[in-house]
Amino acid sequence: MPRVLPHKRLGTRGPWLVLLHGYMVDGGMFMPVEGALMQHYRLIIPDLRGYGSAWNWEGPYTFMQRVQDVAELIQAVSDTQTAWVLGYSMGGALTQLLLREYPHLVEGVILACTFAYKPLTRIEQWQGQLLPRLLRMLPPASLANLLYPQAFGSETFPPEVIEWYKKALQRTRLEVLLADAENIFKFDGRPFLSKIQKPTLVIGGTADLIVPVHHSQLLAEKIKGAQLILYPGAGHALIFTHRKPFVRDVHRFILRALHTFESPNPHSVQSQSLQ
Repeated sequence: MPRVLPHKRLGTRGPWLVLLHGYMVDGGMFMPVEGALMQHYRLIIPDLRGYGSAWNWEGPYTFMQRVQDVAELIQAVSDTQTAWVLGYSMGGALTQLLLREYPHLVEGVILACTFAYKPLTRIEQWQGQLLPRLLRMLPPASLANLLYPQAFGSETFPPEVIEWYKKALQRTRLEVLLADAENIFKFDGRPFLSKIQKPTLVIGGTADLIVPVHHSQLLAEKIKGAQLILYPGAGHALIFTHRKPFVRDVHRFILRALHTFESPNPHSVQSQSLQ
């Protein structure tokens, strides 16, 4: 039997909900919302291969290997052999691949602050060339300070959040960061989007500098029946800054899908921020 990813299990009732973290961090990124979500769902929050408690797992550090890891985790933990999946940033790209490779394991998805194809613009293409150079040049602490304003904006966060962010980055090996920098900018889910037939919610922020809003709009446009929610003024760390509307909208979406057994009607929603 294959070993399963290290993970947290929270909650005792409701559907299974897998939370897939983003690049450079670990499952701790869901700390702002896990308490509220576990009131309604049985949460599975893994550290992906190479990150967090799985920092020393051997490669390959490919998206396909990570998708296989997640599929094995769902099969090992879920008594229904299925789960809803919320993928954030890089985790959203993995969620798209999970849908393609293991559709029978997925009830529906939430794609948050994520992309189908990252280098859409010239600036993003330049970022893809610059990132590996920065990773090789800067120590983790300096890199964390450099990327912090883009990820978190001008918001002020509790010291424990900043400490978690810096420790998560410092714990991740250069080999993993370089591999995923390449994975992110080579991933192209666009050919598959029109084939997705699961309930899909796309969440984005209009002020996201890491994954600009055009990526959320593309996902919602290409996935049949997808619902799009944009938080005005929200950046890439909206799970921290907009945690209340985030939890509310995820819960409403899953409830609606469970009650109707069909995808939500395609339309965009400008959600009011509830700090």
